[in-house]
Amino acid sequence: MLSPGDPAPDFDLQGTAGGGVGTYRLSAATNRAPAVVAFAPGDASDSRTLLTELAETDWAGVSDAVAVFGVLPAGIDDCQSLAAALSLPYPLLADTHGVAAQFGVRKQDGSMQQAAFVVDKRCRVRAATAFDDLDGTVPDLDTVLRGLAEL
Repeated sequence: MLSPGDPAPDFDLQGTAGGGVGTYRLSAATNRAPAVVAFAPGDASDSRTLLTELAETDWAGVSDAVAVFGVLPAGIDDCQSLAAALSLPYPLLADTHGVAAQFGVRKQDGSMQQAAFVVDKRCRVRAATAFDDLDGTVPDLDTVLRGLAEL
């Protein structure tokens, strides 16, 4: 898994965009503001818990501007369905290009580890945290929030 100080791999991924589909580039987002990139394994209960917690977080209380992205190992149709079901205010990106592996969150068995990264305007990781076996508990986003507050 990438650590603070590591360069964040840039990506162009399709994602949900206000009921439609758009393409998102990490470097373009971080040119305007820091970004939170959260990896969720899919439609499992833990993924829904993480994605909902990201939606309910008061990002404005920590940073003037922040881009939030959820990244799923799924196609764009599945991303659209899940984003609509959870009424997410941020895009879900379809990881069809191996971005999870580039961030070091692809497990040996091919599944994705739940994790979140704060990426700064220079496209460098400022904070990283993994969420293992949440079992329905709310993920602790303190590392992410502290990473944003330090920018």
